[in-house]
Amino acid sequence: MKKMNAVVFFALLPFSAHAEYEQVNLTVFGMDCAPCAHAIHVSMKGIQGVNEVDVDLNTGLVAIKLTPGNNASMKQFNQAVEKNGFTHKDAEIIVRGKLAGTASAPVLEISGTQDRFALSPMAANLDMATLLGKTVTVSGVLPQAPKGTVSGTLRYKTITEAR
Repeated sequence: MKKMNAVVFFALLPFSAHAEYEQVNLTVFGMDCAPCAHAIHVSMKGIQGVNEVDVDLNTGLVAIKLTPGNNASMKQFNQAVEKNGFTHKDAEIIVRGKLAGTASAPVLEISGTQDRFALSPMAANLDMATLLGKTVTVSGVLPQAPKGTVSGTLRYKTITEAR
């Protein structure tokens, strides 16, 4: 019986959706030399769960791809920028989390982190009622926040039920 329970448990694992950041594209202000870009690259790679980092010195864009099952938080990404003396601007993110709150005031919760964002549409509103309580994938923009903080609002472009 114990063997069967273990088999059923592991068979269901792939169907459970983990809340996590999948991609973060941060704009960094003040990064204007190769050693600056290298410092940002090393700092981002030092965050557990970061798989790839691409730093574009010309645009100031830092593109971060994360490994599945990571527990990285936006605060960690912002701190990696700030500790090197730079300022982070808006961040475009793709994140998976649980949709909570109400249909008129939805909140995205990312487990494994303390990240929790009020959701605000960038365009036409989406009917949130059918997605409440489900794990969703959200693509959107986190506005720049004061140093040492993370914006509490995620302006979403798309929200889809995670598979």
